[in-house]
Amino acid sequence: MIRSIFPQNETLLRIWGRLRETKVLSKACSGYIGLMTSIPEGPFQTSAFLPSGMSRMLPQLCSLVSFTLVGISSCATIPRAVPSSFELRPNELVNATLGPYGSGGRGRTGSTSATSFVELQLNLCNSGLANCYADGDSISEGAELIYQTGQSYLAEAWPTDYTYSVFMPAFDKRTSAPYKCKNGFQYGSAVLGRVAASTWDGITAYGGPYQTHDSGNEQRIFVCAAAKGDHFACTTHLSASSKSVALTQCKALLFDAVPYLKSQSGSTARTVVAGDLNLKYDSGSAENVQTCVPNGWTRKGDGDVQHTMFTNDFKFGSTKKYGLTYTDHDGWLVKLTTS
Repeated sequence: MIRSIFPQNETLLRIWGRLRETKVLSKACSGYIGLMTSIPEGPFQTSAFLPSGMSRMLPQLCSLVSFTLVGISSCATIPRAVPSSFELRPNELVNATLGPYGSGGRGRTGSTSATSFVELQLNLCNSGLANCYADGDSISEGAELIYQTGQSYLAEAWPTDYTYSVFMPAFDKRTSAPYKCKNGFQYGSAVLGRVAASTWDGITAYGGPYQTHDSGNEQRIFVCAAAKGDHFACTTHLSASSKSVALTQCKALLFDAVPYLKSQSGSTARTVVAGDLNLKYDSGSAENVQTCVPNGWTRKGDGDVQHTMFTNDFKFGSTKKYGLTYTDHDGWLVKLTTS
């Protein structure tokens, strides 16, 4: 069942409202966000902009925003033969699609390149639970980085295209209910995406918890979006207390969930998976993140625990790190092209 609410914590309200050019990933509320976008580089911007009607979307759930969906994505009907390494919980998915809103802002300023595909991974600490929390300042800092790498107000950058959001909450081992931020709102992961209106054919959403967990109360999850005919994208935030559990979860996503879900959705699209994996590249370690990279894929890491993996029908361009003050990881930009 689709809920008519948008998974906006304050982070997503600020980012998705401007992120009209996005092609993809993120983790929300405690703020783990990976954004695969086709954004041009340009000057730093500071002013906020919301498309027409978005100012009315403000009842919050960590901070989740309620509104009437313009175009609703679908949750797939899942056959019983799901691999045993993860669980799918379609009833917990929260989806939203925003269709083209026209020329209500300054007009389109985003790149018109049909081959650019850029992923920006952000870890925005905003749950209020972790030591990295800084009174919500990571949200503004992350938004400003998006402005810096995006040239203009991103809500105006793609006024004639579709954007979407798919949110999946993490789960609390003690209650089996969605995990909560300090303010009581849901904590979880989201995929943000942009698809050109000319190729838009809807979104199918997937997500759920892994079956292997560490001893903590947060049960880690993944979330994916199949943008029909355009891209298939997933994000996750893996165990922080056990590298062996994190690697098991990583393999469950890359070797089990992604191929299974692409098969179920009928997707043959280019695929990107990114997030805070809590694993490093270390050829001498049994928990080397490279062992989680399937054949036919490439990994680009930030030298720490954030990684972007993509199918080799993408061509690699470049990477860049952006130092951030109010969260505990750099921003991680990976530029790809589709030809």
